[in-house]
This record gives sequence, C-alpha cells and structure tokens, in this order.
Amino acid sequence: MGKSIRYTDRNHEPMLPPQERNKTFREYALGFSVSIALDEAKRCLFCKDADKRCIKGCPVNVDIPGFIRKITEGDLIGAYRKIIETDPFPSICGRVCPQERQCEGSCILYYDTVRGKKNKGLPVSIGALEKFVGDFVRVSGIEIYEELKEPTGKKVAIIGAGPAGLACAYDLLKWGHEVHIYEALQKAGGVMLYGIPPARLDREVLEWEISRLEKMGVKFFFGYVVGRTISLRELLESYDAVFLSVGAGRGSLGIKGDHLVGVYSAIEVLTRTNLMRAWDFPQASTPVNLGRRTVIIGGGFTAVDCAITALRLGIETHIVYRRTRETSSARDEEWDHIKEEGAVIHWLTQPIEIIGDEGGRVTGVKCIKMQLGEPDESGRPKPVPVPNSEHIIECDSVIFAIGQKPNPIAYDGFEGLELTKWGTVKVDEQFRTSIPGLFAGGDVVNGGDTVVRAVSHGRKAAKAIDEYLMKEVRR
Repeated sequence: MGKSIRYTDRNHEPMLPPQERNKTFREYALGFSVSIALDEAKRCLFCKDADKRCIKGCPVNVDIPGFIRKITEGDLIGAYRKIIETDPFPSICGRVCPQERQCEGSCILYYDTVRGKKNKGLPVSIGALEKFVGDFVRVSGIEIYEELKEPTGKKVAIIGAGPAGLACAYDLLKWGHEVHIYEALQKAGGVMLYGIPPARLDREVLEWEISRLEKMGVKFFFGYVVGRTISLRELLESYDAVFLSVGAGRGSLGIKGDHLVGVYSAIEVLTRTNLMRAWDFPQASTPVNLGRRTVIIGGGFTAVDCAITALRLGIETHIVYRRTRETSSARDEEWDHIKEEGAVIHWLTQPIEIIGDEGGRVTGVKCIKMQLGEPDESGRPKPVPVPNSEHIIECDSVIFAIGQKPNPIAYDGFEGLELTKWGTVKVDEQFRTSIPGLFAGGDVVNGGDTVVRAVSHGRKAAKAIDEYLMKEVRR
C-alpha cells in the first residue's frame, strides 16, 4: 500500500492569476469554499499540547484546535464564537497575519520540536480557515455579539482607531464601560485603512468589523487631532482612563539624497493611494507621481504593500533589501506573489545614496552588495559590504519602507510622560504609562509591528484599564 499523503496535501487558497491581479486593487486571495474548508480542517491533528504549539504561537492565543473542530462538525457559528473569545476580528487577522511565523509555524505537521527539525508536511492553513469562518458570518448577515455586562458608569477615551484602539474598545464595551474613540482621519481603521492595500484587505471587511463596534455602542469622533484639536490633558480630565494608540505613521529617511524630488515615505504613497484614491487621478484630486520605475527600500510588510500598490499603478517595481528573504519580516507567500506579478527583488543590497539630476529630481539609487557575516544583537547574521560592488539602479522615484516612527503630536511635550530612547511611549507589563490613568499600546509602544500584535496590545491594555477602573467599585 502507498503511504498516505493526508497530512501533507495542504489545500491552498485560490488566487487571481498574477497577470490579472497586478492590474486591479480587487482582493486577490479568493478564500476557501465550504468543501475545501472542511477538507482542510480535517487535516488538523487536534494536538493535546496545542497550548504549547499553535495556540502559543498566536499573539492573541486563539483556541485554534477548538475552532477548527467546530468547522469539522459543521458548526461555523460555534467556530466564530470560539475565535472571538480572544480575537475580535477574524476576517481581518485571517487575511493579514504572518501565520507561517506564528500559529502555522508552530504546527506539528510543519515542525517537530522534539526532533528539532522540520517535517515533510505542510501546516494546517489556519489563517485561511479563520478568514473563512469570519467571512461566512459576515456574508450570511448573521449578527453575533458577546454578552455585554451592565454599564459601569466609567468612560474611557481611546486615541487612534487602528487595530490596538479598536481591540481595546471591543473588550471595554463588553465589560460595560462607555468608550469614545478620537481619530484624526475621517474613517476608522488606522494602518488597516491607509496602509494595507485593498488587494490584501477588502475594505468591505474592515467596514463590517467597525460597524459591529458601533452597534455595540462605541462612539467615534473623527477629525480630532489630539494635541491640536483637543489636548491629551483635556481627555485625561474628562475621562476615567485614556488609551493612547496613535500608531507609527511617521516615516524616517536618513540617507544622502533623500531631499530630492521623487523621494517618498511609504506612508505617503500608501495613504495617497489607499485613502485618497491616487490610482484614480485625475478623477480623484490627489496624485502620486512615481514615474516609470520606482525603487522600494525595505524588507517588511510595508515594503510588500508598497510593491503591491506600485505594480497596480503600472510602474516597474524594484525592491532593495540589505538582508535575505529568510531574514525579512514579510511573509514568504507575499514575496512569491509580488515576484509573480513582476516585481524585481534585489536581496543583500544596501542603498547608500540617492542620485539626482541638475534639476533635483531622482535618477537612481547607488547601492552596494552585501554578504552575511556574524550574528548581530538581534541574532540575525549581520550584512557586511562586499568590496568594489557599488552599482546604480536607475529609477524615477524612491520609496522608503523602513524606519517608521510614532507621530508624537498627541503627547509631544506632555510633562511627566516617559519615552524610550527610540521615541516610543514607555509602558510597564500592564501597558501603564508614567501618567496615572494613561495607558498605551500598539505601534506607539513597539515602534511598528503586525496588526495582530497591536490587537494583542489592545486586549491586554483593556484588561489593565478595566482593573484600574473597577478598583473603587470593588472596594
């Protein structure tokens, strides 16, 4: 008898063809059908030590075997309820989480921790199954909410309607607190709205998740730039607690020639395209002029999102990264996707100068080849320059997709607020700042990470805020 391939024959999510998807901002990952989802769910071994594997690998500790078992039983509502016990946004996290480095990377079908080596099999498609469950509930029109506790009479202000702020609001609402979210933009979503292209995260999904929060009772105040429209001090005086989650939307450049015309930060390109519809210029009022060829500097999610955007704008797209694919922070499959769509990726390549013409416009990027040396403080092999390997990549524009930093407008100059040496807000293990009643989480604390990490921060901060608010009540 032939050896069974049940545990190695992973179901892959259907995709639009590369030659079609690089011409549209339509979401290109089409999702599982019911039959494929059931077949994939049955690959799960329901490990007894899942709490040390996939559950531990998930930043919000979703009961992964629990929700997958519900799928195998045909109970998709039960699967959804199981997920939202710890992850309030299944349809979002199922789309944008780097699962292969988190839950799927810990799957026993992929990695055998006892023998310390990879198995031949492929992990269960946990992300695609989570997305399937969330989309089923959304498309079906069924409204599912966790039970809300009696009102406590406590009010919390959240600054920033990104993933950390929305997740914090979700839990605080569940526990009976009144929640007001102050957002500088005219829509909620934060980096999920202005940073992630709709090709990766359909805006209908984001709008649906936000509408759930509105139905639960959250109140949004759009167009409020805390630090300008209203001060942090005013919020601290008007509310019982404040959660600071303004994200990391300020680009950091710092290379010779970064003043030239045609140099952009990633946030500028993504915001102009995703929020201001630069792809539809001149029908939309905001353009983004990247020329015929662009060079993107970086090796993370932001760099990939910029590549997805540039390719769909019809621009020849190059990415330069000083390390290797294996040490990059973006997902393996996303590197495959943009390469299929036509992106040219220059691994082990360090930009050292942006070249311009007499008129001050970008004409190229001077680079040097790198090779991997000894590990640095992060444990990754340190890139070392290769002698006499300088070369120029000709281009019309450069996008910096590195060095994102928090925008300090909300708390700039606030007396007594401690910051780290990187300019992020300093918090303790309960996300408390040095100011009583002020909590912080997400990219404003970690300097820029994944959506699910921000969700994890928001939920942990909500628990600490609830304990802080209820101390007087419980006395």
